[in-house]
Amino acid sequence: MKRITAMICALALALCAAAACAEAPVSNLCAPVAPAALRTLLGGNSFDAMITGWEFAGEDEDAKLTVLVTLCERDRFDPAVIDALAERDIIRFGDGTTVMAMEVARNDFGVHVKDGDGENYVFFKDEDGAYIATTDTDYPFWTEVFSFKAPVGKDVAFLDWSNPENLKEPVKLGYEEFVDYLLSGRGFTANNTRLTFDENGKLVEILLNYSPWD
Repeated sequence: MKRITAMICALALALCAAAACAEAPVSNLCAPVAPAALRTLLGGNSFDAMITGWEFAGEDEDAKLTVLVTLCERDRFDPAVIDALAERDIIRFGDGTTVMAMEVARNDFGVHVKDGDGENYVFFKDEDGAYIATTDTDYPFWTEVFSFKAPVGKDVAFLDWSNPENLKEPVKLGYEEFVDYLLSGRGFTANNTRLTFDENGKLVEILLNYSPWD
């Protein structure tokens, strides 16, 4: 009799536990929409950017990913300034680096500068007439515009075009693969990363390009 009673009690406890699990409420994450100023800036646009950090809120399948994004633009110089560039002039790049022009030469490909350490820089005109700066190995100079946190939805399109042997089109991946790339330590820099936002400022596409410097 005691054995039967114990079995009935155990069954009752199991049924109660199952009922409690079945009735457990589902937790939804409530978060504000992107600020109006950010929506105005990001809406429907694509940007070169760095991803410098990330964090998860929640656990397991319910975890919500947020990445720290820094939008970047190539250093651009006023054509009047570079056309008048002379020896001993100081050049300051967007990252704060400064060099003194010890030699200045001009040809059909742009303005070539050598500094006091023998490092070479090239300034060539973009389509709008502004000068773009690189090293003599084509390494670009970037200005960091501003940083913000961007939620990454499970429906984000992650495109990997980083394989130099794949010239046709990027490999279409998704959220899980993007997380794997982050956790593996893969670098997302201004040289290889382009982010696209929809009209509401939501991050909808992450494109990883090939870069010989990353």
